[in-house]
Amino acid sequence: MRFRGQLNHRRGCRNDGSQAHVETNERRESTTVLAWMKTPAMILCLFTATAWGLQTNLEQQLQDPDPRVRENAVKEIGEQGNPASVATLATLVQDSEERVRVAVVRALIRLGSPASLAPLTLALNDGIPEIRYQAIDGIINFYLPGYVDTGFGGFFRSVSRRVESMFSDVDTVVADPDINVDPEVLRVFSQSLTGAPDMETRIRVARALGILRVQEAVPALVEACFSENTGLILESLRALQKIKDDTAGARISFLLMYPQEDVQIQAAMTLGLLGVEEAIGELRVTLETSEDEDVRAAALEALAFMPNESTALLFMRHLMDREEKLRIPAALGLGRLKDPEHLPHVESARQRERNAGVRLALNFALVSHGRLEYVSEIVSELESRARRGEARPYLIELAREDAVRNQLYAHLYSRNTEVRRNLCMVLATSGDSNSIVQLENLQRDRESEVALEASRAIRILRARGF
Repeated sequence: MRFRGQLNHRRGCRNDGSQAHVETNERRESTTVLAWMKTPAMILCLFTATAWGLQTNLEQQLQDPDPRVRENAVKEIGEQGNPASVATLATLVQDSEERVRVAVVRALIRLGSPASLAPLTLALNDGIPEIRYQAIDGIINFYLPGYVDTGFGGFFRSVSRRVESMFSDVDTVVADPDINVDPEVLRVFSQSLTGAPDMETRIRVARALGILRVQEAVPALVEACFSENTGLILESLRALQKIKDDTAGARISFLLMYPQEDVQIQAAMTLGLLGVEEAIGELRVTLETSEDEDVRAAALEALAFMPNESTALLFMRHLMDREEKLRIPAALGLGRLKDPEHLPHVESARQRERNAGVRLALNFALVSHGRLEYVSEIVSELESRARRGEARPYLIELAREDAVRNQLYAHLYSRNTEVRRNLCMVLATSGDSNSIVQLENLQRDRESEVALEASRAIRILRARGF
């Protein structure tokens, strides 16, 4: 007030131009204040204060008696993407209103924080099935980012059931082998597999156990195969295929006689992928007696994973079969046998074969016999959306041999992005310490998806001790 009085007194003075002098000082002071307010520091302070005020207001709205207010506040907090908000949202995972709980689960999925696992696990016991389903997908999404599409174009849509052929590593939707699943998640999943109130929740839990490759869940998944529900049996078999624990195989061979053909097919695939040699006799019976073409093909595919001299004649006979579904596993079986006597038959079959899928299998067989000049033909199929799902697992299997792996390194510099990216995936599974040196160059690839896949492959290889 004293300053204002002095200033007003000065404004009243007219002698010696002091009025103009005072006004000039005022303008200078005002300009200085405005300039300071425009500095980055001041802008940051104002922005922080505003954001803090908004956050505080949203947190207050979470306690509002109107469920619509709570729901909207949850959605806004989720869209802000701040993982520190998980603790605040977690308190509402058991809100009295269904619409609020749905919003909370979706927000927790979007935030993707390790702290989200506990409330999402709690949501598995929710009385509303849809909330349980989203909680399961959310837990998978934490370990396998991208499993749930949280964008506005496909809001919270899972990408499950994206299964290719049995030779495409069963199902491309699997978590990296170096992840460690939270023990509490494992406990609740195991309980839900047998004790969830509805069958769909049990099916989704079985799928999740397979995607996360939970070894500890194998006994429970085998027991689920004895269920009367076909959906649970199928998903449990797919899970066992991904986990690849051969101790599970002998107990599921009875499913080859199951009334539904789709169960017979999945059972045969599982027995083959797990290498259950005790089931070879039953698979041969299925191949020779089934009237369903797909079941017969699955039985031969299973036998091709564990070929021996007793099944060699089967592969030779079906190499000439009119059905391409049977020619493919016949070629694979002969390739894995690696018997030089069969090589001329494989070469002859390739010369006359016109089907792209069968030719690809025959190329696999030739490389298995040491004909490395056919490696490049398999690699070229990585460019094809239609054949990529077969070519990649063929290369994963073949690349376990040093000679084949060395052939692949030159293709890491292919002009085709998909070739480079998929070869990173191949080496992540079948590479060694020398592969890490080669992959390090791709960490600087011009395509970000290739660089990310190279980094992932290096991480996995190092986790395996290379």
